[in-house]
Amino acid sequence: MSNLLFKTKAVHIATLGEYLTQVRTKLNLDIKTVSMLTQIKTNYLEALEKGDYKRLPVEVYIKGFLKSLADLYHIKEEVLIEQFEKEHGFEPKIQTKIKSAKLPISLTPTTIVIATSVIIGLSALVYVGSQVRSVLAPPLLELNDPASDGTVSGNSLVVAGRAEIGADVTINSQSVLTDKNGVFNENLILSNGLNIIEIRAKNKFGKENKIIRTINADVSQTAASVQNLPVNVTIQVGPESSWIYLEVDGVVVQRGTMLPGSSKTVSAKEEVLLTSANAGSTSVIYNGKDLGKLGRAGEVVRNVEFSSTLVQ
Repeated sequence: MSNLLFKTKAVHIATLGEYLTQVRTKLNLDIKTVSMLTQIKTNYLEALEKGDYKRLPVEVYIKGFLKSLADLYHIKEEVLIEQFEKEHGFEPKIQTKIKSAKLPISLTPTTIVIATSVIIGLSALVYVGSQVRSVLAPPLLELNDPASDGTVSGNSLVVAGRAEIGADVTINSQSVLTDKNGVFNENLILSNGLNIIEIRAKNKFGKENKIIRTINADVSQTAASVQNLPVNVTIQVGPESSWIYLEVDGVVVQRGTMLPGSSKTVSAKEEVLLTSANAGSTSVIYNGKDLGKLGRAGEVVRNVEFSSTLVQ
């Protein structure tokens, strides 16, 4: 986008929702485009702009949404967070002074040594107990979306949740990025019909936790119609899942896991860039020609270019 779009005058922020609406409108973006670029569900974006916080998930997710919107809109994240906290009624915690009471115990060298030994012993027991629990217990794994099994219209689904900090998170064996708090937000492309989604978290001790969702996708069209543009690329995934990144004429249109049996067609004026985390399960059709698999099973292939000047 032109940098001229971001040279706007300061506006009075009546509410967070009004401000987000003003910025999005000034950038000439609709809700669906913002959802695609930020991987935030459209109903969450609408709720943010309407100030309907009851329709939104917990605070940590909302702040994550605001950070993504700040990056896209080229505005300061702190402005959005501050306005959100102001509207949500957060107040700085007031520290209260506690009057010290005189203990009926005389502090002698022997008392200090005994007290110190007791504190060190208790601390050691707590530490050992926490380490034993970490070794024996499965890691934390919570799933916010989808909250349960169900049916969706279309082939796109956002999987969002939180895992133990430092744990490796996968969705159908494809690695998922988490932030410093263990929060993850991944966009899936589903196949038509029944989809089994398996989310796993594995900690450094090898312990695992998993959640399985069964989602029935009602995809009205199995493949998007090819537009009258020089570059037309169809991605088909199977027999395993694959994390796919697609860029069309410099705009990111897909960043997430595609499940077995799913497909996605894009058209470009100049070029399409494709990255696959599982080349052996990624097939490509370029301008009607089946190019077959990108590579071997589990192989990562980055920035494969399909352009209008490519010789077929």
